[in-house]
Amino acid sequence: MSAALISRDPHLKRLADEGFEIEVRNSHLIVRSVPHVTVDGNLARGVLTCALSLDGTGLTATPQGDHTMYFAGGTPCHRNGAPMGNIINNSQKQRCGEMDVDHYLSSKPEVTHRYENIYDKVVAYERLIGGAARSLDRTANARTHAKAMIANDDSPFAIPDSASARYRIGGVNRKLKGRVAIIGLGGTGSFLLDLLAKTWVTEIHLYDGDQLLNHNLFRSPGSPEPELLKDFPYKVAYYAQVYARMHTGITPHPVCVTAANVDELAGFDFVFVCVDKGSSRREIAEGLLQLEIPFVDTGIGVGLEEDCLDGCARATFIRPGTAWSEVERLLPFGDDKEDDDLYRTDIQIAAVNSLNAIMAIMRWKRWTNYFRDERNEVNSVYMIEGNNISNRAA
Repeated sequence: MSAALISRDPHLKRLADEGFEIEVRNSHLIVRSVPHVTVDGNLARGVLTCALSLDGTGLTATPQGDHTMYFAGGTPCHRNGAPMGNIINNSQKQRCGEMDVDHYLSSKPEVTHRYENIYDKVVAYERLIGGAARSLDRTANARTHAKAMIANDDSPFAIPDSASARYRIGGVNRKLKGRVAIIGLGGTGSFLLDLLAKTWVTEIHLYDGDQLLNHNLFRSPGSPEPELLKDFPYKVAYYAQVYARMHTGITPHPVCVTAANVDELAGFDFVFVCVDKGSSRREIAEGLLQLEIPFVDTGIGVGLEEDCLDGCARATFIRPGTAWSEVERLLPFGDDKEDDDLYRTDIQIAAVNSLNAIMAIMRWKRWTNYFRDERNEVNSVYMIEGNNISNRAA
């Protein structure tokens, strides 16, 4: 993605064509071999870096939304060795993207107070820092014409992840890398996919043996794609095609998971179970527990009472090693017409399905240490009437 972005973007391409040693890594620009004067009056080279401001097409925004940059290396100084207090906002070890940096720089254009493009921004900072170096050696220049150093971008997205760069959470996002599966692409499962497609999970596998019908669209995210719907596709095929626009590594499996094929899930890091039949839930839970795969089982129950809808949404977390007797207490395995009625009715509402998906995603993210987890609950139930969530700890 880095090389492709540089070749498509006119401002990045101009920097590369002029000989700057640039690299784009996970929506951060890195400019190497920037000459500067050290505090003892010698010459050295450092690295300029910043998060890229991108537009809706994935190219660098014009103008750039942020006028600041970071510098990795010694303190940039004037010709006499005095630190460049005019552009150094602070000097402390910190993290920018995947780099350790030493100085936070701030310099605004005098008239517009913003850089019209990333080319102008890089040239301006190089001129400020490198200009002092050239006063000692006129050949000192960041335009080295060395081969541009393009690192592999390990992002799982089909578009640049400017959000991670903007909020500086790339390291936290990488905690989610791994292989996950969603079993059941109905209302809750489809909303789960929508949320997972915005994370750094490496692979997303979709399991469902049903076709996507019109009523399904009213409890799933987004608006329908008429061209993709005309041949009554399988749910997994439809959603995989839609979300491939944002996330790579989405694989559809147009089958139902049963005791006969649950072993195919061996090797997954986490599984989301979104089924509405107690017998299917039992077979899947038994298989995942035997495979030692952590999973969240979801369920909703909405009924019509006195001309109002009421009910609940449940997310149950089962970790490897959980005793089967505990699993039986937590999950509804009753026959599909009686004991499971609390979590299975014919009514499904997008608001409740989406909330159920959020409950499941949040539990997974706490399990991965993405979010802090002080409660370590195994079962959460949201009650509509009281607008409250009850939690059962491990």
